[in-house]
Amino acid sequence: MSPLRIALVAEDYYPQLGGVPEHVHHLARELDSLGHHTTIVTSNMREQGAEAHADVRRIGTSLVIYANGGVARITVGWRLTARFEELFRKERFDIVHVHGGLNPTLGIVAPRAAWRAGIPVVATFHTWFPRSIGLRLLRRPFQRMLDRHAAAIAVSRAAQEAMARYFTAPWEIIPNGVDTTFFRPGLERRSPGPRLLWLGRIEPRNDLGTVLAAMPRILERHPEAHLIVVGDGPWRSRMERAARRLGPSVEFAGYANGGRPGFYRSSDVYLCPTTRASFGVTLLEAMACGTPLVVSDIPAFRDLAGQAHAVFVPPGDPDAWGRAVCALIDDTERRATMAREGRRVAERHAWPLVAQQVLAVYRRVTG
Repeated sequence: MSPLRIALVAEDYYPQLGGVPEHVHHLARELDSLGHHTTIVTSNMREQGAEAHADVRRIGTSLVIYANGGVARITVGWRLTARFEELFRKERFDIVHVHGGLNPTLGIVAPRAAWRAGIPVVATFHTWFPRSIGLRLLRRPFQRMLDRHAAAIAVSRAAQEAMARYFTAPWEIIPNGVDTTFFRPGLERRSPGPRLLWLGRIEPRNDLGTVLAAMPRILERHPEAHLIVVGDGPWRSRMERAARRLGPSVEFAGYANGGRPGFYRSSDVYLCPTTRASFGVTLLEAMACGTPLVVSDIPAFRDLAGQAHAVFVPPGDPDAWGRAVCALIDDTERRATMAREGRRVAERHAWPLVAQQVLAVYRRVTG
């Protein structure tokens, strides 16, 4: 089979951290390793840094907005559709794969540009939401767009069900992946007491506040417990103020990317109190490192981790979180079992396996 020229379009990409940038970056890397040529197409962000992929094109300017309980991005700029079409024609792509289908802005602009250039469009849907007034109002024009997509992929059953409330499509589920060589078990130096980890973007839907509110109960039973908060975001200063009463038992480590495996491996328990999620990339990373989980009891997390691989707690209930964390700290045998079983779950989501599923879709829609 001849190599494909593939455009992966994403509103969110590095230096922004999150599930979509991770997905796009690793998918591009795997496709390149299989002999295809992959270009990541995104927008210009204020926080620029060295490009993580060899071929990244940036069109327009990314603006940060508040949406769905957290930070999101839209792209603005003159003649966006025309500029995307010009790039697609110049690079002679065989496929345009949009991550964030129907999302403003690139989820709408990029497909239009691709169709003008005669290129098939595959869209992956990464988000879960309880309801959307915008999608209800725009159901008809968006359904017409979706009908023109060559394939519609959801990263989870939760993401599929969110979109299926408004649209019909031949949905396929292809999950997020994890780099099981980068994220792997290992021996890291640990502090004397129980070490707890919260890792993510500090914003409302990731609900660091519930973990901070649970810490007094945890410290009452385990006075040497230490919570390390890894990540940054617009609500960081607010959370730091809330944590002051807890003294040195809480540490804010700031932004981290390449160092994430070390944080997972040096932790006894990973805490993910997120209230809204379509998948759970950080759960996969933690499981790949053999770190036991205490997570929100939401559909996406149950689908991914299953009852045997995590402790599930009602979102937003600090007392329940405190009890669950203490119980898992006390249960050494269960933590050891979760570490082994979680690694097996991660291996089923290794990126080479996921990339082959995506590539099969590309081959089908390109004939």
